[in-house]
Amino acid sequence: MKNIILTVLTAFVLVVSAFGQQPGEISPGIRKHSPTEDSIRAMALDYSDGYYSGNGDRMSRAIHPDLNKAFPRYIARTGMIALNYSTYSSLVEASYAKAGFLPDTARHISVSILYIDPPVATVRVNSAQFNDYLQMIRINGEWKIINVLWNSPQNAGWIKEKDPDKEKKNVETAVMAYIQGMQRADMGKLKDCVAPDFSRVSMIQIGTKGRSAIQRTRFEALLENARAGTGRQDEALRNNDIQFLDMMDGISMVRVQTANNIEFLQVYKDPQGWKVFNSLSTPRADLELQDLLPAIAGEPMPLFKLPVYQGGDFVLQDHKGKNILLMFPRGRVGNGWCLFCQYQYLELADLEKKEQIQKKYNLEVVFVLPYAKELIDKWFSTIPESMKTLEGIRNPPAGQGGKTQQQFAGWTRAHFPKSFDLSAGNLQTAFPMLIDEKKTLSKRLKLFTEFWDGVQSEQNISAIYLIDKNGILRWKYISQMTEDRPSMDHLFDIVGKILK
Repeated sequence: MKNIILTVLTAFVLVVSAFGQQPGEISPGIRKHSPTEDSIRAMALDYSDGYYSGNGDRMSRAIHPDLNKAFPRYIARTGMIALNYSTYSSLVEASYAKAGFLPDTARHISVSILYIDPPVATVRVNSAQFNDYLQMIRINGEWKIINVLWNSPQNAGWIKEKDPDKEKKNVETAVMAYIQGMQRADMGKLKDCVAPDFSRVSMIQIGTKGRSAIQRTRFEALLENARAGTGRQDEALRNNDIQFLDMMDGISMVRVQTANNIEFLQVYKDPQGWKVFNSLSTPRADLELQDLLPAIAGEPMPLFKLPVYQGGDFVLQDHKGKNILLMFPRGRVGNGWCLFCQYQYLELADLEKKEQIQKKYNLEVVFVLPYAKELIDKWFSTIPESMKTLEGIRNPPAGQGGKTQQQFAGWTRAHFPKSFDLSAGNLQTAFPMLIDEKKTLSKRLKLFTEFWDGVQSEQNISAIYLIDKNGILRWKYISQMTEDRPSMDHLFDIVGKILK
């Protein structure tokens, strides 16, 4: 964790020093007629109109010397894609030679800015002969085009799929595979979704005079870093958000926000699927230190807002004046559910019914599951079946199983002894169940995981957080395995001592 924080802070300092941006100045989206937008449009026009007008000076001004520009050319004879490249020098010299000259009335240039996220921008340029996606950087005080992926309707004629929604999902699937492949150090996943000519641009500071330079990571380095585990992230930090920006002629642009970076990706369609080709990566400059730290006992609980399964929203700061017992069940265990978590829910509900614990301790009991409402429906509906399974564990048939199983049965009878009447009342109304479908809170607290206690499944590490009426986290308990949880007697002995 310490290394992650230091890495992000270092990257943040480099971004601010290299580009003069403060976190508060970075705003997603575009402000019309801003100087930044005007500069970006000017570079896009220098690039496109410079070529058509035969003006090599304009082309040279627009593109970075380390430009990576490619065209995914479809070869009908083989049914394969071959990437054809244009270099800085070839574009400049072709412009000087008027190789693409067209009268100004025949150029039909249209520039659309898709996203500005200083110091990077993504732009779409349509013209008489070419459709281009541009990735730009602001480096050493100037906007420059650093990556280009282009195509034409004629070359994209081989694409049979005409359903934009389906293609959008396919693009997002490929992009998510790329991000997961890096975060999990999964070479196989990367090979499936990344083009062999992949190139990622990042910017580095050179010397002490605020100058910056381009650094590229190629396909081989991407795979070797995965083999070495470089860049592998804790599961709780795999907080990825994909924003689809645009698609045309078998090429697409996507923005991805991870826990500590923003990547703008150029993706093209291959007969085998969509391939990630160019990446423009920059550290997130909107992060604050508190975003990188866990909830610390004795300090204010991080604020959050989540929808409630029973209806409405739960906003933590709206509950000041009440103590909060925040319960995180494990949830999914493979194809089933953690029955010990469901038992714990029933035990708390039974305790509330008999002893009115919420009134007694000025307490609100709240549960959180990292799933959509439909899966939480199943969590509740499977409780009766889970309790039957638990009964079978407590009292296995005589002579069944070995010594360890018999010992576990005795242990279960001692630690989970109660049976509950499930015929009366509504299980869903005992306590608020918060829907953490996007895992926002679960990942913020480093609880969400895809492998825990021997099971591959999207789940939370079972945990308990006790927050006092002033919003201070007073105590937390994070389990080491699914059976590892305090008894109700022990839990409320702690609650009573802390909240007295």
